[in-house]
Amino acid sequence: MRAIVVVALFLISACATNPVTGKRELMLVSEAQEIQMGREADADVQKSMGVYANARWQQYVTDVGMRLARQSHRPNLPWKFTVVDEPAVNAFALPGGFIYITRGILPFLRDEAELASVLGHEVGHVDARHSASQVSKQQAAGIGLALGSVLAPKYQDAFNLAGSGLGLMFLKFGREDELEADTLGTGYAARAGWDPAGMPGLLDTLARLEGASGSSRGVPHWALTHPPAPERVQKVQEAVAASQSPTAIARNRPEFESHIAGVVFGDAREKGVVRGREFIHPVLRFALTFPDGWDIANSNDAVTAQPAGADGAAIILQPVGAAASNLQVTAETSMSKSGFSPVSGGAERIHGLEAFVGLYEGVIQNTRAGAQAGFVRMSDRSMIYRVLGVASSAQFDLVRAPATAAIGSFRELSTAEADAIQNRQIVFQSVRSGDTWASIAAAVGNTTKPSTLAIMNGETLDSTPRPGSRVRVVR
Repeated sequence: MRAIVVVALFLISACATNPVTGKRELMLVSEAQEIQMGREADADVQKSMGVYANARWQQYVTDVGMRLARQSHRPNLPWKFTVVDEPAVNAFALPGGFIYITRGILPFLRDEAELASVLGHEVGHVDARHSASQVSKQQAAGIGLALGSVLAPKYQDAFNLAGSGLGLMFLKFGREDELEADTLGTGYAARAGWDPAGMPGLLDTLARLEGASGSSRGVPHWALTHPPAPERVQKVQEAVAASQSPTAIARNRPEFESHIAGVVFGDAREKGVVRGREFIHPVLRFALTFPDGWDIANSNDAVTAQPAGADGAAIILQPVGAAASNLQVTAETSMSKSGFSPVSGGAERIHGLEAFVGLYEGVIQNTRAGAQAGFVRMSDRSMIYRVLGVASSAQFDLVRAPATAAIGSFRELSTAEADAIQNRQIVFQSVRSGDTWASIAAAVGNTTKPSTLAIMNGETLDSTPRPGSRVRVVR
């Protein structure tokens, strides 16, 4: 009984007033801790995903975001708004005021009011302390915060993959939290002068995109981290009606579209592109083929592939620098740092390149593991890459043969082959009489599906593009 009383007193003392609702709630994370958590995770996000190298977009998003933050319940937080260089359609928030929007969602926003709605929704999550509340609940339950990266989580420490702070961005918010963020974001946008109808317009677009691919190179699609959009469209209409005012009318579509032209669509050549099973890096001039059916995730630190239903197995591609010594010494040093000892191995030539391929065993997270690793030196000797198949000993048979094949597929690209791979970008073109979404897609080389082009332009596949109008296409 005494223990129960002590726990009860602890939980009461750990309650804080929610800045949005004014209600008392369990909160084991102070505002200062919240900000520190966000800052640390922000470094992980930038390292893993990268910041979209477009200063004009970064400033635009910051300007819109700060207008929203000034209307929020916590305007004094160290707000920071960033466009991350990821093709997934998503946006997310970290505790303390760190907001991110992927470049992948930008082509599907119709105007500035919808951009404000996306950012306002994420500001709402921070304002209501949704992440801090989840962390507090998990700490109170004694289970700790599950901060695993989506990129081969079992091996992120051993192989220096993405930092654990990324787990904060994958916290699942409940339905009520999402609806609250919708309502808050709608109100902030309206008070800052934007048309609150941008929110249902945004949700309608996202609802139609939910039938698209569920993930994109390491960052979940919006549909995986948010509840279904259709039910939210209806709920948010009440917030729109309550936020209507003579001053909340801005859509600023021309200004928004002046920024959209030239946005990179899909994978960026600077980070490498996935074409079917092959990962191609035209800037670093190499390519590698991963196993059929494995999910490929590309980050700034590594490219990983994992088979469905076996998250303890992975093939990981990483640079290991340029070493002056022979490759066997490089391999043994690299694998030793990750906790592995050599079993066998030898020098090889892979597509004319110097290589060392070996079998290793070790212990990761108190689990015995096996690894098949290939170290390949580029012909100009400027870089060595490690292609590593790793799994627990019980699962190693799943990965050894596929890893051997992946290692053997490593090849350099010719200058012509590398130069032929260019970024796909958003451009505008005029609709001709008789055009359909299918004919428009074909005219630019079928770089995107007709249905995707229709959604990107706020239309349905069976609608007829208006002759003379300007539409977004991918070229």
